[in-house]
Amino acid sequence: GFLFYVMPFVEGESLRQKLVRDGPLPVREAIGILREVADALSYAHERGIIHRDIKPDNVMLSGRHAVVTDFGVAKAVSAATTGDTLTTIGVALGTPSYMSPEQAMGERDLGARSDVYALGAMTYEMLTAEPPFTGATPQAIVARVMTEEPRPLTMQRRTIPPHVEAAVMTALSKLPADRFASAREFPAALGNTSFVTTATMRTAPAAVVTPRARALSALPW
Repeated sequence: GFLFYVMPFVEGESLRQKLVRDGPLPVREAIGILREVADALSYAHERGIIHRDIKPDNVMLSGRHAVVTDFGVAKAVSAATTGDTLTTIGVALGTPSYMSPEQAMGERDLGARSDVYALGAMTYEMLTAEPPFTGATPQAIVARVMTEEPRPLTMQRRTIPPHVEAAVMTALSKLPADRFASAREFPAALGNTSFVTTATMRTAPAAVVTPRARALSALPW
């Protein structure tokens, strides 16, 4: 008659601990972790569960595999779907640096694309050691999430392939409709070397043709 609950023990370290110790991860390793986290989220999404708090602190690295933990926010929101609750009065639950714009606004009905945004923010941090937006207060971070665009990854780390940057920036789109429709589409794009977006095409450096170069190109060589 004694009530109790159990949780599995996950041996290993969190992704946060790894990032604090090692800094930016190799691109291949970051993509590998993202794929495993996305796979776990896809499983949850297919069962109608949105995590709402994906971040390095909630990803454990155990036995060379990523394990998604702490569905506490998802559970809290699920339990508060009726009556005058936090979600009905526009209070945002989650961690500001990884919140999608719609989550930061306190929207009640969030879909898989909101978790996709958090995946993008976490991947951005794995590659640069910082999330896309930081600030002195949660309010300052939310303001940047709502109004600013992330700095291009290749401006901070030139070894990042263009298609990887394109995929991450797509996941970080302000509008849910502009992101990947599912958690499975994001890692698929990371593996597609031809994947590009109009945003990354705009940030690509344009070729500058000098008068000397124009004259040389006209020579009959």
